[in-house]
Amino acid sequence: MMRTAALWIFVMLASSPAWGAAAERNALLWTVCSRAGDDPRWAAKDWDDRDWEPGNIVPARSGVRWLRFRLEWKDGERPDFRSEGIGRNVSGIGPGAPMDSIFLAVPASYELFWNGRRIGGSGVVGATKAAERPGPLDNLFMVPPELLGPGEHVVAIRLSSHHYNFPAEGLQVNLRPTNYARHYGTEIWGPVFPLLGAGAAGLVAVLSLMLFAVAGRWRPLLLCGALSLCLTIFYLLIAWRWLVRDPYDWFYPRLFAITWIMTVIAGLFPWLLLVKFNVPRRRWWLAAAIPLFALAWASSTRYEEIVLWLCRAMLVVSLGIGVWAVWKRRPWARFVLAGVLMGLLTVRTGGRIFLDPSFFAVFGVLVVVVFATLGLQLRSDRRRAQEAKLAAARLETELLKKNLQPHFLLNTLAVLTEIVERDPPAAVKLIDDLADGFRTLSRVAAEKLIPLAQELELCRAHLRVMGVRTARPWELVAEGVDGRAPVPPAVFLTLIENGITHQRATDGAAKFRLRGERAVDGSVRYLFFSPGEVQADGARPEGGTGLRYVRARLEESFPGRWSLRGEGVVGGWQTVIEIGATGNGGGA
Repeated sequence: MMRTAALWIFVMLASSPAWGAAAERNALLWTVCSRAGDDPRWAAKDWDDRDWEPGNIVPARSGVRWLRFRLEWKDGERPDFRSEGIGRNVSGIGPGAPMDSIFLAVPASYELFWNGRRIGGSGVVGATKAAERPGPLDNLFMVPPELLGPGEHVVAIRLSSHHYNFPAEGLQVNLRPTNYARHYGTEIWGPVFPLLGAGAAGLVAVLSLMLFAVAGRWRPLLLCGALSLCLTIFYLLIAWRWLVRDPYDWFYPRLFAITWIMTVIAGLFPWLLLVKFNVPRRRWWLAAAIPLFALAWASSTRYEEIVLWLCRAMLVVSLGIGVWAVWKRRPWARFVLAGVLMGLLTVRTGGRIFLDPSFFAVFGVLVVVVFATLGLQLRSDRRRAQEAKLAAARLETELLKKNLQPHFLLNTLAVLTEIVERDPPAAVKLIDDLADGFRTLSRVAAEKLIPLAQELELCRAHLRVMGVRTARPWELVAEGVDGRAPVPPAVFLTLIENGITHQRATDGAAKFRLRGERAVDGSVRYLFFSPGEVQADGARPEGGTGLRYVRARLEESFPGRWSLRGEGVVGGWQTVIEIGATGNGGGA
């Protein structure tokens, strides 16, 4: 693809005044013409082609056609490409390399003639699709030394393109005078950067997928692995042109596959950043990117330019995500933003051919930066989870001690003593409720997560005991909650105990309320209302052991993906817990 794009530039330069000025003392491509039909005499140097159609773009799949190129040595010697315009922009050969060969890239089968003599071909030219046999797209032909004398030279091409599968109706013939040795010296570097990129991306893909399998199936690692795997395929498809001399009818399917795999990459990279930084409303971000990708597809008929614009669209969307992540102070966001900015600076120029080393550096740096930040974040999360687990173990013991403390048991036994003779059935029920509460608490205290229905059962058993002790009918009303949803054990029980301890109910019946809400980004919000008056200043003490336990349990189960806050409301106190949200794990 890089060579084809360079050849297109060559043809455009060939018809411009700048080319003529730059090549005045070297080779001058001054006519290109074509004609439908098949006559072997058209290869002759002295054939009169003034009535032929000008231009090197010919109708595809239209039978056998001929093209004629005329070159002339202006100063009586072979061009050595000392001209800056030729040596730098067209041939890639450099000064001091005399022209001795022709490089030809054309999606057709053809025969090549120099001054009437056949010097090579590709495939078998045929009048029908069955008769034609496609040959390789790129070919380099040595010109016999005796044909390279001073004066005018005619290059004739006899071709057929029945297997041409591009959607365009015309095909372009790209011809370039070059130096045989220098050409192969330059071509050997063609697959180096794609193969290096494929190796690096493949290694990152393997490491990411292995870490995903052994590190708790963390979704960003899966996305990073999928992105790197697509990049590996992308690089291998680019290197394919240098490594395999496939027939010309493979060229379009390979370009089409490269463009589509780039489209997938352009979507996967922003998606990875959205998941990594816990960005809300991810579907909105991706929906906003779709028009940019559609514009990239509509930007050109040349697939390499579409790929370039897809890359730009991807970087623009990623830039917005990176700025948001830095604004929200997400970990490692600055490193990712720096990589995206560097990518935008690399691919910003409109004339850049996308298959140069800088293009591969864009993806190399981005993938390495994101993978490195994922590794650092994974290490940090595992360390924080381990610390939270140790803290939860300590607080679990304190919680059990708190619920088994002597004054709680003594007060409960005192109440039991009062009602055992007066109301034996009520005493039996109190004993059963107390036993149920302790039994459930001892069973779930060591668990990391329990179903919400089990947590509600524990809370109501405790409220029944407290209802007998305080002579007040305590209740817990749950609305819009999923009983199967996982929650850390005794979290809401702790909030109930804090409410009873730090608030004073003003009416006969006291109702705790729990309401669940599920956001569009998949996060779950629990709003827990504790009835009763709070202190005069509208605040409530952030009770030590209780809230420390809640925070530790949330961090252990949902590291970095939770938030906890509380505030005074009419008639009581409201605590809001969000799980899977963008909270940073703090807040009272």
